[in-house]
Formats: sequence, C-alpha cells, structure tokens
Amino acid sequence: MKKVKIILLFLISFCSSSKMYSQFVRSRYYSYYDTPFKFEIGAGINVMNCITDIGGANGDVTYYINEMRLKNFRPGASIYAGATFHNFIGARIEGNWGQVQSADEDIVPKNFNSQSRKLRNLSFRSNISEFSLLLELHPVLLFNPEASWLLEPYINGGVGWFSFNPQTQYQGKWVDLKPLHTEGEGFPEYPAVSNYNLSQSNIPVGIGVRYNVSSRVNIRLEYLHRILFTDYLDDVSSKKFINPAAFDKNLSPVLAARAKVLYNRSLEPAIAVRRGNPNNNDTYMSLSLKVGITLGSEYRP
Repeated sequence: MKKVKIILLFLISFCSSSKMYSQFVRSRYYSYYDTPFKFEIGAGINVMNCITDIGGANGDVTYYINEMRLKNFRPGASIYAGATFHNFIGARIEGNWGQVQSADEDIVPKNFNSQSRKLRNLSFRSNISEFSLLLELHPVLLFNPEASWLLEPYINGGVGWFSFNPQTQYQGKWVDLKPLHTEGEGFPEYPAVSNYNLSQSNIPVGIGVRYNVSSRVNIRLEYLHRILFTDYLDDVSSKKFINPAAFDKNLSPVLAARAKVLYNRSLEPAIAVRRGNPNNNDTYMSLSLKVGITLGSEYRP
C-alpha cells in the first residue's frame, strides 16, 4: 500500500510539473502554424569520415570512435527540402557531397595485428555523392505538439543512393583503383570475387538537434551514419593477395604494371599480412551544420 501511495504521489507530481513546464514553454515560444504542414528548404556544411579495412584502431579492441582519425574528417556540403506535419513528424530529400579517406600509416600499433596492418601500407580516398529520402521524428513534441522548444532533438533514418570511386596515389598522382581489379574482381581465376558497383544504395540513420532562431529560420546540428552493403569503399575486402600473374592475363600491359605495384604495398614483404576483412562492410558518416528556412506558413497566435 505504501508503494502504491508513493507511485501515485510521483505521478501527480510529474503531471503537475509537466503541465507547468508546458505552460511555461507555450507562453515563451508558440510554434503551431496556420497550416498542418510546414515546408522547409535549407543548406549546410559537413565533415565526413569513414570506417573501412584500411587504417582503423591501434589495437584489436574497437568501439567505433577509436576507428576514426581526426585528420580524416574532410569538408563537404549539403542541400535539402522537406515538410513537417504538426511540427512532429516529417520527411525530406537531401543531397550530400564530401570525401572520405584513410591510411595504414596512421596506425600506432599496440600488438602484432595492428603492426601487420601498418606494414600493409595501404591508403585510399574517395569522393562521395549521395541523395537520400529521410523520415524525421521529434519525440519531445509528443508531450505537447503545440509548443515549440528552442532546442528540439530529433531522430531520423531512411534510404539513400550514393556513388564513390576509391583512389590512391601513384607516382605523385591520384589513380582510380577499380579498373586495376586489385583483388581479382571479375577475373576467371577468382570466380568467388565479384565486381563491385561504384553506385549503390545505403541506409542513413542519425540524430540531430534543431534550434529555432525564429518562425522562419532554424539551425540544425546533425550526425548521420550510413549502413552500407559493400566492403569496397576503400577497394579492400579479401583476406589474401592474389597472384600478380593474373593481372597480365586480364589487363592491358599499362594497367597490369600499375596493378602489380599498387595491389600489395607491404613494407615488409617477408611478413605474412592479411589484405582485408570480408566479414565487415565499410561505412561512412557525416556531421552537418544546416540552416533551414520555413516557407508558406505563418505563426497562428
């Protein structure tokens, strides 16, 4: 009985405080509009990073953040257009452009595994172009859909389509890696290794916070992680290096000569090094700062 009274007292206190806070928020900043839908366009700047077979953590223990390097964050840009229903749920189409990169030379080895990856000495970069359809949910507005919070956290996710093109440096120039078939993709000698497409689908998921500067303008800070269906963002996946003789059989003399130099750049050829890890797909992510402008709707006091 005592527990029941405590629970009831807690619920009454919670409801009262929520109502008082809701009244405070509503009196401070109204946000419901004269139409159910609020339309918005915007643009922003972003930085991109990635987690691939190249580079990564200094040891065997990985926890997402330690697989990224601060120096690998590269600048980009985005544009979007969307609509929000009753300021609670919305959808938007978005374009993102940026670049990702990573290098084995950045590893500070703590064990034999990370030392072997550093000796592998691979590196890459890739430009990213992405278009996506995102759904957006503002969960705090469930409790008071007519109130606008100055800071509105939200979650989002959807489907996307992106293009990439892994490159590496060769004789002072950036060269495309896919035409070199560095793992024997599509070669008859390696039937288990298929060619990969440079345009593929992905699943972006993320979180963000929106700051309402006014009824017309807002600022967003947003983090998006992409679930990919490829392990070739960096042109590396297979465990073993192929027989370089396969390049001569399947490529032109110029490409074969280049492939034999770039497919294995180990600093210590005598040490057995695994090329990649086919068990985990690659991924990339972005942190964006966006400015949005509301169109067509006005505050209804």
